[in-house]
Amino acid sequence: MRIQTLYEFLVLSEKLNFTETAKGFFISQSVLSDHITKLEKELSTKLFIRDKHSVRLTEEGLIFKEDASKIVADYETALERLDLYKEGISSILRIGFLMGSYGTFLPPLCERYRQKHPEVEFRFRTLELGEMQNCLMNDEIDIALTIFAKGFEGDQFSHNILYSDSYKLAVPKGHRLASRKSVKIEDLKTEHVIASRFNQAKSMQAQISVMLRNAGVDVSVMEDVSDVGALMATLVATNSVAMALDHLRVFGGGNIIFIPIEDLDTRLFAGPVWKTSRSSGRLLDFVAFLQHETSGFTKEDFITRAI
Repeated sequence: MRIQTLYEFLVLSEKLNFTETAKGFFISQSVLSDHITKLEKELSTKLFIRDKHSVRLTEEGLIFKEDASKIVADYETALERLDLYKEGISSILRIGFLMGSYGTFLPPLCERYRQKHPEVEFRFRTLELGEMQNCLMNDEIDIALTIFAKGFEGDQFSHNILYSDSYKLAVPKGHRLASRKSVKIEDLKTEHVIASRFNQAKSMQAQISVMLRNAGVDVSVMEDVSDVGALMATLVATNSVAMALDHLRVFGGGNIIFIPIEDLDTRLFAGPVWKTSRSSGRLLDFVAFLQHETSGFTKEDFITRAI
C-alpha cells in the first residue's frame, strides 16, 4: 500500500470528484482512478460508489477513511521525528495559549530557553478557553497557558499562577458608563448586556449571566458573537456592554473601556496548567524557567510586553 495513495484517497473522500482531486496531485484522472482501483483490490472492498452523476463513499469507505487518516498522521509524525533527530532535537513541548492573555512575551522567552537547551523544540497553538482542558486530556498539548479558577484542577491537573484576572464590564468609548471608575450591578439595569452562548468551559460567565438576570438586568445571548473580534465590533456597533475577561482589553483598539464591577467577585488566575500524570523533568524545568523569568511582571507586562 503506497502512502501516496492514502493521501489521494483522503482528498478524494472530501472532494468526491476525481477530476478536481487529480488536478491537485498533478496526475491525470485515469491515473488516480487506477490508484483507487488498485487500493480497493488490495483491501478486497469497494471504497467508492461511482456513476455518471456522482461519487460517494461506501460504508466500508467511511470506516477506512478514519483509519487512513490515522496512518497518514502517524507517517507524518514519524517524518517529523526523524527530521528533529537529524537536527539534534530530543524533546518537544507543545504549548496551547489564549490569544491576548500572554501578549508577545512567550516566543522570546521560549527562544531564551532554547539557547540554554538547544535539544528542545516548541510547538504552539492558539486555543479558545473551552478547548484547553480537552486538549490537555487528549494529550494534544503538554502545557496550557490559560485562565482558571483556584482549586479547579483536582488530582488530574497541576498549575502555577502567573497573574490574576477577572471579568469586567466592557463598554464602547462613547458609552455613558465609559468615564466611570467602577460600576455596580444596579447601574446595568438600563443596559443591554451581551453574553455568549452557554459553554461548560465558561461556567463562571454563565453564572454571572444568571445572576445578572436575577438582579433584573437584560442579558441577551448572541449566536454570532463567537470570538473576541466579533464581540468588540458588536459592542461598538450597537453601543452595548458585555462581561469580558480583563486581558481581552488588548483587542479593544482604544474603542472599548474595561470597568471594574464593585459588587461582583469574579477573580480568576492565569498561568501554566498541565496533566499531573505527564509531569516530566523537561516540562517542570520549563515551568520553573517561565516562573523565574516573569517573576517581576505585572499583568500589563504579560499582556503587552516582549522580553
